[in-house]
Amino acid sequence: MTRKAERQARVLRWATMVAAGLIAAVVIALLLPRTLGLVAAALAVLLGVVAGHGAMIAPPGVAILTYHSVSPEPGWLPWSREIAVHPRTFERHLETLRRMGAAVIATRDFVTRRAAADAVPDRAVILHFDDGYLDNHRHAMPLLLREGMPATFFPSLDFISPYAGMRRDGSDAGYMSWTELAELRQAGFEVEPHGVDHARVPTSDRAIGTLNAANWRKHAWLQWAATPGPKHDWFQMTSPAAVPLGSAIPSSGLALAERAWRGGAKEDIGALTGRIERDLAACRAAFVERFGEAPQIFCWPENKLHPEGRQIARRLGYRATTGGQGRNGADESAEVLSRIHVDDRALGFRWLAAEALYLRASVRLMQGNHYWYLLLAPMHVARKIVFRLRDRFGANFA
Repeated sequence: MTRKAERQARVLRWATMVAAGLIAAVVIALLLPRTLGLVAAALAVLLGVVAGHGAMIAPPGVAILTYHSVSPEPGWLPWSREIAVHPRTFERHLETLRRMGAAVIATRDFVTRRAAADAVPDRAVILHFDDGYLDNHRHAMPLLLREGMPATFFPSLDFISPYAGMRRDGSDAGYMSWTELAELRQAGFEVEPHGVDHARVPTSDRAIGTLNAANWRKHAWLQWAATPGPKHDWFQMTSPAAVPLGSAIPSSGLALAERAWRGGAKEDIGALTGRIERDLAACRAAFVERFGEAPQIFCWPENKLHPEGRQIARRLGYRATTGGQGRNGADESAEVLSRIHVDDRALGFRWLAAEALYLRASVRLMQGNHYWYLLLAPMHVARKIVFRLRDRFGANFA
């Protein structure tokens, strides 16, 4: 069962029990004398709450929190609103984890424990950082070191910067280099692959729009697909070079998850599995060359994969991959990592107290306490409403 289905089922059972208690209380209050009726009604409500409590507390899981950009100025990313977290928010998140008594553990440690059926620390939490942004090195790493918390960073090969030194100053824009990734490893962090190029492929002949000056950066995958090789500086382009403005934007899917539309038809499954195998093998070879050891964890772009993907990863020596939809409980496979995305502005605007509360609720929910969903749900709604108002009235998100 996915965590979404589990959450819906548990909250529905709880709501049914509580509603039954309330209905019984009303009936009892109407039928019995006033004092006796009130006492009996209160007991009925209490019984409903107690009966529903078991539905809201699940076996413990492990929260794997996924970050992307951690920067005060993430505007160079067209999708910064969806993935960027301000360093102040990230700092508050780490402080919140410490105050919660969270046991932040490394991904490899978790996989090893699960594979051996060993116990995982109570209130375990794992931290992931996708895409290999330079700001992870600038802002996330120092805060993690200060708190003594391990983390795993997932760069994509084609986006790794060729810069040879360390960039301590200047703009946060861009991606880490192999040198900077090596420094992460030397500091005790894990570095694992996120694929070669984060590619997308057309999935039908249907166009979803036309490339123009306002949207071409958000559809940068079209430029990436047309220019194999290094892409670390794609954001410095002032106009699309490979796929010009006016081109159709095809419906698309992740290249490691869906069959591509080629020559008027879907490619066969062999073409897809071959692409997956080449991608994962290239990552393995690059990590062996650069770090002297094979990677152990593979992070699927956007956590999406084809069912054959895990078998291919296992055959190539990866011990676990992302893309799960559970809560990383003891009854789940050690080869599957289920993650939750962490973002900023929990209420649509930055308020550090709300950011801390949102993180606490997200972690506790993954750990099995579904009462926290009763808080998260309205926060999600509030965030969407505020974002729509900002879009409508032109408020600057950043």
